[in-house]
Amino acid sequence: MSRPRRFTRTADLGFGADLFDRASRSLINWDMHRGAGLLVVVDGPATPGRTVTLHPRSGPSAWLRLSAPCEVTEIYDDDTTRGFTYRALPGHPERGRETFMVSHDPATDVVRLTINAESEHATWLARIGAPIARAEQDRITRRYLAALRDPGTARR
Repeated sequence: MSRPRRFTRTADLGFGADLFDRASRSLINWDMHRGAGLLVVVDGPATPGRTVTLHPRSGPSAWLRLSAPCEVTEIYDDDTTRGFTYRALPGHPERGRETFMVSHDPATDVVRLTINAESEHATWLARIGAPIARAEQDRITRRYLAALRDPGTARR
């Protein structure tokens, strides 16, 4: 059994309530995931209980035709914070959860994306390819952060 990996990544997206609204809409409607280069198979926005299957379009995961089924477990929606948490479902190469949060600090007007994740390898392929699996997870996370820096240009 592998040791769980935990990490937090943040990116300042810019300033203003308008950006907060656009970025959080992009997040909830899966545009951040699409903008990160993933094929997103889902039948609506992130809501509790909704399942989504993610398919990388590039990198080692795409070459291996891996899919990553997940289920949304929580939604966060208030005046300054919006986002969701999903958990990996059977068939996902990792076991764990990931939280995506867009926040707006009224004092500084800064809009920020925060990603918190906890995971461990769930398949034999992920375990034997652990360094590649971790590098792929890091690559996708960097692409998530970059995708919301300009939420108006996320790919469909």
